This record gives sequence, C-alpha cells and structure tokens, in this order.
Amino acid sequence: MACERSLRAFNILKNNAEINDFKGELHWSTFESLVSKYHFNFIDVDPYGNIVPFTDIAINHVKNHGYIGFTATDLSVLTGSLRVNTRRRYGSVVLNSNLRHEMGIRNLLGFIARRAVTLETGMQPVISFYHGHFYRVIVQITKGSGEADKTEKYLGYAEPGLIDPLYGDQAYGPLWTGKLETFLGEKIMDIPGTCSEESVEFLGSLKNEDISEFFLDLTDSCSIRKTNLPAVNHVLEKCSEIGIAAARTHFSPTGIKCEKMEELRSIIFPENS
Repeated sequence: MACERSLRAFNILKNNAEINDFKGELHWSTFESLVSKYHFNFIDVDPYGNIVPFTDIAINHVKNHGYIGFTATDLSVLTGSLRVNTRRRYGSVVLNSNLRHEMGIRNLLGFIARRAVTLETGMQPVISFYHGHFYRVIVQITKGSGEADKTEKYLGYAEPGLIDPLYGDQAYGPLWTGKLETFLGEKIMDIPGTCSEESVEFLGSLKNEDISEFFLDLTDSCSIRKTNLPAVNHVLEKCSEIGIAAARTHFSPTGIKCEKMEELRSIIFPENS
C-alpha cells in the first residue's frame, strides 16, 4: 500500500505506479488514517522533512517483530547546525563537526528509541546510513516492557573527546549508543542478481561501522594540529601491522573507525603520544 494526502501528490503517485507496473493499493489518505486501519509487517515513513509526526503511530501499528523504515531529510537539524531546532524537535544537543553525520544518525535513532521506550516497545537498528541529502534507517520493533528496558540501555551521551581531545570534554546527546548495523549484507550480496555492483560496494562500506562508536577524522585532527594529512590506506596498513582492527567509514572520506583510538592517534601523531 502507498498513500498521499495531497491530491496533486496522489495523482503523481498513480502515474508513477502505472509507469513501474506497481500492483499494490494506492490511497488518497493521510498516513495516520491508513496506518491505523491495519497492522503491517513493514511500514515505510518517507515524509518531506522530519519523521517526528509519524513516529509514534508507526511504532504502535507495526506488528510485533515487524520493521519500520525511516527516511529523514532534515539533516541541518539532526546534525546540530540549527541548535535550537535540534533541541526543540529531537530533545538533544549534538556536535556539528566532521563527525556530524554519525552524530545525526545516532540522534535520529536515539529519538526513535526514546519514543519506542515510552510506548513500552523495544527497537533495534537493522541498517543505518547517510547518502547525499538524507539519512535512512530501518529498525525492528519488539513489543513489551522488557524489550523497552533493553533498548533504554543504549540511550546515552557521546564524548567525542575520547576519540580526539580536540573535541573537548563535553558530552552530547541523548543519542543511540548501540550498534548501527545488524543487517548481514554479505548474505544478500552472495545471491546472484540481488544487488547492483554499486549497491554491493555501498553495502560493503557499511559493514565496519560498528568497529567503534564514532571515528577519527584525519582532516579535523590534522588541521587542528597543523600537520600534513596522511593517506587513509597508509594509516590502515599501520593498524593492520600491529593487529588493531580499523577500517574506513562511509560517514567521511577521511574518517577511520578503530577499536583502539589512543593507539590510532599514536600512529598518526607519534610526537603527541
């Protein structure tokens, strides 16, 4: 099923459905009205702008162990560029730095998790990513106060200063502090014809995001120290040589996820170690 509340948008939806030979039901209806009539295995929330008005009703009307996809385009708010709006809309404070897109994703997931907890429901991210002008997350919903308690344990505050002292000692949040990816992309990528080459490459870039919470951004770190920017691959080779798990992140072209940030900094900035 798909719906649009605007008649003009609904007519465009019908036209697109015909072009793509879509066989599902189309409704000229509000999201709230349609979702409240059924219980779905999967609900996709893809508004123009923020997800806030649609979050509670989606959580309430998805089936137990069902999935909800959220697409958010209000990146300037989620990343803290508009701090007053961030606090008002998402009830959080985030650092607008080169870490902004992981901050934004964790801010989005943190909001969804807090709403789930208030509804005595658990939430677990399946896949989370940033692409161009939007964030996309898919979460699994599990009903019950016990599941809500498990989810609440992953709501907390981030201290970017532990990644690099240049960020200071302020804590930011509340944010989602748990895993971003539980989706085993390799299994889908192994099925012939399932993913395009571009999709396989993108999914592959997500599989290391849970090596660490946040990443060290070489551009930020080198700029503040007025040192030359080393090649990312060279740094990763050094980590491999000493047995430290490290990988690129899709959140930044010069970002490195690493299980031991202090050792990573000593590789890049030996004079400061």
